[in-house]
Amino acid sequence: MSRVFSETFPCPWCDAPQEMGIVVSVNADRRPDMRKAMLDDSFQRGRCEACGTRYRAEPDLTYLDAAHKLWVLVEPARQLSEWAELEGAAKDAFERAYGAEAPPSAQRLGQTMRSRIAFGWAGFREKVLCAEHGLDDATLELMKFALMRSLDDIPLADDAELRLVGVEGKRLDFAWVGSNSDRVLETMSASRAVFEEIERDESGAWNELREAVSAGPFVDVNRLLVGEA
Repeated sequence: MSRVFSETFPCPWCDAPQEMGIVVSVNADRRPDMRKAMLDDSFQRGRCEACGTRYRAEPDLTYLDAAHKLWVLVEPARQLSEWAELEGAAKDAFERAYGAEAPPSAQRLGQTMRSRIAFGWAGFREKVLCAEHGLDDATLELMKFALMRSLDDIPLADDAELRLVGVEGKRLDFAWVGSNSDRVLETMSASRAVFEEIERDESGAWNELREAVSAGPFVDVNRLLVGEA
């Protein structure tokens, strides 16, 4: 079931009252429109009628997409430093819904699912894009390490994150995104062949890093780059 609650809050720019349906739970199989909005990056965006400024509500929801075998707990980007504690919360939530104490039908579904936690819209949308295009998210994180090693410089913003933002044929499009502002800072593209080479990993050179980056539901380079709160 998808759950939406009407909420009133001040415009981030002019303080005029805004009303928006805040989504706290998405069943993408029953609401393909919501899944489409996540993929085209229009989900939970609004525009203030008083000042005309566009804004976006923070993510704080659970996402189920059985067709693509994905379950995600999504938290606000500002809580990234709490990833270790919240990863535990994600494990508990998934276990309650699909674990040993859940109905048999839910347990069977849970055995087919990947459980994840993501922080911020860009991190969440990346998981949905990976599922949409059949990309292993752990391999994607390793590809980010390879790309970052090849760059001469990266954006200086403290909250800059390298995120997958699109897939066009054999091209993967990335952007440096300000996780707290949801603002694109720089863009770049890379061949899917780089992803496929890392995925094959015939030498085993990526094994240790793969295990580290995918040691729990928080499958993300920030698992290694961001200290725990």
